Amino acid sequence: MKGQNRLHKLQHHSLFPIVIIFLIVIAVNAYLQPGFFTFDVFQSNLASFTPLVLASMAQAVVILVGGIDLSLGMAVTLSTVIMAATMNDSPSSVFVGIGLSLVATFAVGALNGITVGYLKLPAIISTFAVSAICYGAALLIMPQPGGYIPSFFYEAYQTNIASILPVSLVIIIIGLVIWGFIQRRKIYRYIYAVGGSEQAAYANGINTKKVKLYAFLISSIFIVLTALVVVSQTATGDANMGRAYTLNSIAAVVIGGISLQGGKGNLIGAVLGALILGFISNIIFFANLSSFYQDLIKGLIIIFALTLSILPTLRKKALA
Repeated sequence: MKGQNRLHKLQHHSLFPIVIIFLIVIAVNAYLQPGFFTFDVFQSNLASFTPLVLASMAQAVVILVGGIDLSLGMAVTLSTVIMAATMNDSPSSVFVGIGLSLVATFAVGALNGITVGYLKLPAIISTFAVSAICYGAALLIMPQPGGYIPSFFYEAYQTNIASILPVSLVIIIIGLVIWGFIQRRKIYRYIYAVGGSEQAAYANGINTKKVKLYAFLISSIFIVLTALVVVSQTATGDANMGRAYTLNSIAAVVIGGISLQGGKGNLIGAVLGALILGFISNIIFFANLSSFYQDLIKGLIIIFALTLSILPTLRKKALA
């Protein structure tokens, strides 16, 4: 009886359908990709997936509070362009580049938080406008792809700590630790409360404007981590580099079971959603399918994930 109750709870857990999809794509990927379970392939896959994982974490925080961030990709771009334009072979320039990108990214987050939280502009419109501002600033700094990233910086991303722990995994762990720290603070509960019902949160004395601002600032932390990984992969700056991360991060969040209405879901779901999208790209490549199938399969996976996520609700309505 206890076993049946545990199985029942497991099947109704919010992450259950996402885990099932995750296991399916891993199984297909393992069948198609040679040496899938070897350490080198694991490291290579993880290094490729890490930017989207971090970008999805950034998007998830904003969506949990009831918003959406269409400026995410361009914020990543602006950050990478700043680093590529300021770094050289001296360690001090690396710190300067990272520091300036931090300032710029948090300024973008603050602008989004003010327009959405305090000015109460629709997030989908205001963040799109901020995206255009970021793109213009990136073009102003670097009209053509280029810049310079020191070799010791981008080579470090491909290494392992103590020969067993990929740096890419360490960065993801850092992101999860940051989220774990946030979970111990009141802002964590407030983000879910505002996302669940802004009016109810306000009625209970929560400063909803400030919570939305903080959500965008927290998201900026993960955007900076994304930019650090992207610039380590490309070793250059490009004003069009981050475009794909906006919609892909939203897709990963949806696949991960986070409600676009806000207040429901888990950051782990966003991570799994990003990994699922990464494995889908692998499957298409190793199956020798056209890249045009990627969006088709991604759309079908999203629909499948949404369908699985609402099955418990439909079941309850049927039994009522």
